[in-house]
Amino acid sequence: MKKKEPVRLLNDRYVGSAFPLQIYSQVIDSHYDVHWHEFYELCYILKGKGVNVINGLPVSLQEGSLFLLTPADFHEIYSVGDAAMALYNIVFSEELLTSELRSLLFAGQTAYSVQFGGAGDAPVEQEFRRIEAEMGVRTSGYPIVVKGSLERILVEMFRKSNAAPRERERDTSQQASSIRRAMMYMQHHFREELKLEDAAREAQMAPNYFSACFKKTAGISFQHYLQELRISFAGSLLRASALPVTDICLASGFQTLSHFERVFKQKHGKSPKAYRQSMEQAAIR
Repeated sequence: MKKKEPVRLLNDRYVGSAFPLQIYSQVIDSHYDVHWHEFYELCYILKGKGVNVINGLPVSLQEGSLFLLTPADFHEIYSVGDAAMALYNIVFSEELLTSELRSLLFAGQTAYSVQFGGAGDAPVEQEFRRIEAEMGVRTSGYPIVVKGSLERILVEMFRKSNAAPRERERDTSQQASSIRRAMMYMQHHFREELKLEDAAREAQMAPNYFSACFKKTAGISFQHYLQELRISFAGSLLRASALPVTDICLASGFQTLSHFERVFKQKHGKSPKAYRQSMEQAAIR
């Protein structure tokens, strides 16, 4: 199948402004090409089977599958087999995530795809149905109910994932917690013009002190970590899409093509164009 250029889905069209969340009941019976979002996307498979390709990596879907995508992810999704795939799709803005919930979800990992029992598995499917009902009638207090259901789904997803055991092993010092908060911010905003001062502000530290603490905690500098996020994203996009190299450079957060090509070659030993060609040749074999 020929790869197409990814489409960017915008908040104004899919999330709206009255309340920063929408829920859709969807049926997928064809291939949804590579795209990305300004918003978060949370999907629960009600029936059928399919594949979700997240940042170039395929993940099998079936009844009871739940996955979360952040604004830093891109994906394509399609059904497999004779039957269509039915699912709930919740899209929401970052403002619905409390700092405590962001810390729980993203300090250990940034992508989630977990498997529940399906067939009306409680409590996850019930929470989706509650959100659908509340968003349908929008009676007094519905934002409180919907936000509560969303938070319970996300916590259940976290507990189901491999991140839960690691939670108990984390360094709980205030400094480490502040650096993790900055790293989470970077993971979601690395495609923007992100400066050290922005991350330091998120960590509530002075820039020079933050820079020293970041290197001590992460083992690499702020700039190196940011560059690794951008190069990793660019590599995934080169493998998964036909987007021109210049567009990938800008979409990954680099300001100039020459800088992007230089650091990409340092990382992979070849130019972005040669890297894409090698990936395509390997797929043919």
